Amino acid sequence: MAEKRATLIDYIKEIPEGQKISVRNLAKSMSVSKGTAYRAIKAAEEMGLVETMPRSGTVRIAQTARSDEKADTLASEIKRLGLTVLCGAEHADIPLNRIILGDGSLEQFKKNVRSADGNVLCLVGDRPEILQEAISLGINVLTTGGARVSELQLMAAEQNGCCVMCTGQDSLLVYDLLRSECLDKTAFSPGDSARNWMQMPLYLYYNDIVADWHRLYRPIVSLFSRCAVVNDDLNICGTLDAVSAMSSTPSRKISSLYSSDVECFVADEDTSMQVLAERLIKEGSAAAYITRGDTLCGIITSNDILKYYQYKNASGGQMSRGYAALELVNHGSQMMTSTYTAKVPETECGACESLFGILVSAARQHCMEKFKSQFSLTSGTFYSLEDCNSCNLIVTSEILKIEPLGCMIEVEIYDDAASYARSIFMVSLSENTDMENEGDENSKCPCLQKNK
Repeated sequence: MAEKRATLIDYIKEIPEGQKISVRNLAKSMSVSKGTAYRAIKAAEEMGLVETMPRSGTVRIAQTARSDEKADTLASEIKRLGLTVLCGAEHADIPLNRIILGDGSLEQFKKNVRSADGNVLCLVGDRPEILQEAISLGINVLTTGGARVSELQLMAAEQNGCCVMCTGQDSLLVYDLLRSECLDKTAFSPGDSARNWMQMPLYLYYNDIVADWHRLYRPIVSLFSRCAVVNDDLNICGTLDAVSAMSSTPSRKISSLYSSDVECFVADEDTSMQVLAERLIKEGSAAAYITRGDTLCGIITSNDILKYYQYKNASGGQMSRGYAALELVNHGSQMMTSTYTAKVPETECGACESLFGILVSAARQHCMEKFKSQFSLTSGTFYSLEDCNSCNLIVTSEILKIEPLGCMIEVEIYDDAASYARSIFMVSLSENTDMENEGDENSKCPCLQKNK
């Protein structure tokens, strides 16, 4: 696809200045689809090769000088925000010019698309009619709030040259995150409370069956997790532990398995993400259930908190309260391992409140020193091993396995007395990363056992 677009751009460069260019004629001349021709023209417009005028249409112009700064692309935003690509990843290497929220009427959506200038990304929740329209128009789509995309829609998206992505966060949060990076880093800044980062809640009702637990929770929970069970008023009425759910028959009623004691990790929607991170790792929980009053209104996993830390780091924010910068002690062979010291100022809550920030920062610093290129932490699993009251900590980071476009990295925090916390991150690397050490024996070390 990239080669085809480059061929079309070369063709446009040969068109005489002042000559009109249309999607239909370009598609016919180069034997490509109208969607491919449209994207090529928009890419040429970004390069200053063509200009769209109200009455004249799209016209070839003298190429204008452009800044050397590379425009944000949809592909870079996919990596930055950890979005899941359902199809059409090859169509994502385009500038991101316009974001449209698919939350109004279908006619309003069509009007917004017609008035859009440049490459469009549509954010749409549970609006199947808008999702279908966007795909039929060849527009890149990000479904939010866990909205589903059918196999037929994905097939249509492939045919129309669309990139379709999904995320559990709501449209407003994703919109703010995209705007903060693409337009003005200071004008659009989502708050750090749980309500701004939570995903749509996964409702497990007391009268559901075990098969519903498998459908909702098995992909995100660990063996030690306890999942919230709600009543008809969406109030948490008890919990179901993962061991009981996985060992029971799929048709068994949840009402016969759950405990009426609320033992899962519950937090109010006003809880800050920093505090939530501290509690997650201290209590060894896989997810936090967010409530508004007594009503379950959202869920936050460790990956959601990782996205929050990624965003705060990209925006120049403070990584963690009461946390001093890491100091490098040494690197191992070919920088596959790194050792740091971290001195944590004493607080009323002890040193444990900074462990999450230290784990994330150590992984990021090691990746920057090793790869010296663009990367993002796409997912993470965190383990609390011991309560930490020490302020002088040692942090080791080890790259366990390197693959062409990513790696696995493990970080551990300890001192002379005990090991306090551990995390395993999956890291996405840019395509131009130097992978000359990929064949090193150290890069093929098996992953350490994930013990709590």
